Amino acid sequence: MKLIIAEKPDQGSALASVFKHKRQNGFIEVFPNELFPNGAFVTWAIGHICHLIPPEKYRQDWKKWSLDNLPIIPEQFEYEVTKDKFKQFAIIKKLVSDSRVSEIIHAGDCDVSL
Repeated sequence: MKLIIAEKPDQGSALASVFKHKRQNGFIEVFPNELFPNGAFVTWAIGHICHLIPPEKYRQDWKKWSLDNLPIIPEQFEYEVTKDKFKQFAIIKKLVSDSRVSEIIHAGDCDVSL
């Protein structure tokens, strides 16, 4: 079974619309067909689902910026899930961990300008 991750809900709906499917909470189950013999899940990330943590979560003295501590470059950048998108993140995480999923397809926008 394949997991297709779109960038937005309407994009996920459009991708699944050409197949027999069942809408679930936060994803769409595509029934087995010629293209997806084992079926597929289609879900979405609602745009950017994670963001960089703020500077003060790395070091408290980075909370108030000054010329003395710029540039702020942590040893390793860390991310966190945006609070209003945590529910969808949990759905994606559950689908990614599903033992039936053998392949993940990124179907989001490429964000490349020419």
